[in-house]
Amino acid sequence: MKANLRNAVDAGQLEEVYGPLSVKLLTDTSLVQIWRILFVANFYSGATSKDFEQSFDLSRLEFIILFCLSHKPGLTAQEVCAVTGHPKNSISRAVKDLLGKKLIDRKARGSDRRNKNLTMTAQGKKFLKSVIPIFEKRQSDMLAFLSEKEQRQLEVLMSKLAFGASMWASTD
Repeated sequence: MKANLRNAVDAGQLEEVYGPLSVKLLTDTSLVQIWRILFVANFYSGATSKDFEQSFDLSRLEFIILFCLSHKPGLTAQEVCAVTGHPKNSISRAVKDLLGKKLIDRKARGSDRRNKNLTMTAQGKKFLKSVIPIFEKRQSDMLAFLSEKEQRQLEVLMSKLAFGASMWASTD
């Protein structure tokens, strides 16, 4: 496995930046594939989240909620949990923070006061519009490492994994 990596990328550079353990975990364990997914996801979202947390005072979970609401206004916190896989307590805390920042509103859904719809405020929409380009640029920078053909292959493979989640992902 290590030889394949060394042919595809500069493992020495990776080792220089992230240390020798990074190369071992990415090439020589029984969890190579999932570790690679986590590695890429963490370096994509971690750095981006840290940047806009410092610049915009917004957590990663707050961004996730806003992003979900931008595609389907009126979701409940429970629906956000279902769509993202994040635990209820984490989403509830982020909802509370977004309410405090006046980026979202929450209204009772029908007669059930416990079930509340979340919608973005005008301020929330404006804010999200200003941070989406940060994520788009990061995505573009990450994918620039791949050829167009490789990007299409990645799209197909990641779609298979994502759309197959109901068959392998546990909701417990």
